[in-house]
Amino acid sequence: MDLKYDHTLLLVDDEPSILKALKRLFRREGYRILTAEGGQQALDLLQREREAVSLIISDQRMPAMNGAVFLERSMDICPRAIRFLLTGYSDMDAVVDAVNQGNIHKYLSKPWNDAEILLLAREALYQVELKLENRRLTQLTGRQNRKLADLNRRLEETVNERTWALKYQNKMLQNMNIGLEKSLMGTIRLLVSLVASSNPGLGSYMKATAHVARGIAVEAGLDEDAQNRVEMAGLVHDIGLLGMPETLLEKDERSMSAEEFDAYRQHPEIAALSLSSVEGLKAISEIVGAHHENLDGSGFPNGIMGGDLPTGARILAVAADYCAVLHLWPKGVKRLLYAARRYLSHDAVSAVEIADGPEMRREVAERMIIAGAGKRYDGTIVRHFLASIGSDPGKNNIYQLAFNLLKEGMVLMEDLRLQDGRLLLTRGTTLGDGAVQSIQSIGHRGMIDGAIAVTMPSPGNAEKEDRP
Repeated sequence: MDLKYDHTLLLVDDEPSILKALKRLFRREGYRILTAEGGQQALDLLQREREAVSLIISDQRMPAMNGAVFLERSMDICPRAIRFLLTGYSDMDAVVDAVNQGNIHKYLSKPWNDAEILLLAREALYQVELKLENRRLTQLTGRQNRKLADLNRRLEETVNERTWALKYQNKMLQNMNIGLEKSLMGTIRLLVSLVASSNPGLGSYMKATAHVARGIAVEAGLDEDAQNRVEMAGLVHDIGLLGMPETLLEKDERSMSAEEFDAYRQHPEIAALSLSSVEGLKAISEIVGAHHENLDGSGFPNGIMGGDLPTGARILAVAADYCAVLHLWPKGVKRLLYAARRYLSHDAVSAVEIADGPEMRREVAERMIIAGAGKRYDGTIVRHFLASIGSDPGKNNIYQLAFNLLKEGMVLMEDLRLQDGRLLLTRGTTLGDGAVQSIQSIGHRGMIDGAIAVTMPSPGNAEKEDRP
């Protein structure tokens, strides 16, 4: 990945030899380097360079002010910079506190690996550039929308707003496609990052949809390429909703007004058109464009039915609706059941086991999918879906392991938290050798309770990135 901007790095360590080694390592990459031998000196530097610094790398153990405290204080001065913390295994408590306070992006163990720290730094700087580009495009969109409002206010919330949103998404996709040298999965993952940065709830929902959709595709016996297409479609299927009011996104289709539904029904076409403009994503766009079509022809936007529906779209329809109940429907029990009554019979709703928790939400979601079989959903796909979410965990290569049995390359299937509830690593993290050693060190100190859910990629997937 090529960086478009010049970047400044701030290196902080009380040991001159370490500063010299880091400075020599990063200078070869063409970055501007600033150094400080302590937290206060680094804060003074940031006061002068706050707009220029993109990445801060700080040691944890320093006199007067440790790395975690310094990085926390640096947030007020330079909030856009990404932060790395260099630490030994014995400093793990401080690392966990810093992660939970949101002050660091990565923590690196000493001694570091030169190739790894260079790659992590480049990825972090690329994220900085995405935010800069997103801000620039957002400002551009805002200026254009204000001009349109002056010309015709009646069109502000309809045609022109959607037109400019579409132009913005096309430009965003084209820029990302060039930057990633037409890497399909890379482009998709960047799209998910952008969605999550502007609407975390929508981003989390689309990631969950992709996970469920791939499970159905595996159960249905689709080949690897088809599984990848379904998963990628799940990751971006609702990008056409960007720019719509969040209050609209929280509603199910049957509770929308006619005006709201008219705006909502455009999003599959908007997403499909945006994706089709990127070379290599046309197959994904076809799945996304048809994921709101129904088996009986009552869906939108084109009323496609039966055998004309792509298999990927049939899978995505089930996965998206199931995950919408889990992630987007009302949180309260009463409101959830009220929404469910629009889709389920009185007997079906009455049979739901009332409990304020995820099990009830899953039960409502499953009943809704089953009720729609043969009308909205393909009955065969529904059977594959039920098998995929109810199958033995071993069938999906998911294992519940003690901390001392973890191996490099395994992927966390749930957030890893300490015994007191603090977050250590998020779901989807691929464990490197350093992470495994750190987890085992913490586990031996009695800070991890219970088994850890992980999966080991199959040999055919070993070189693929970890999925969200």
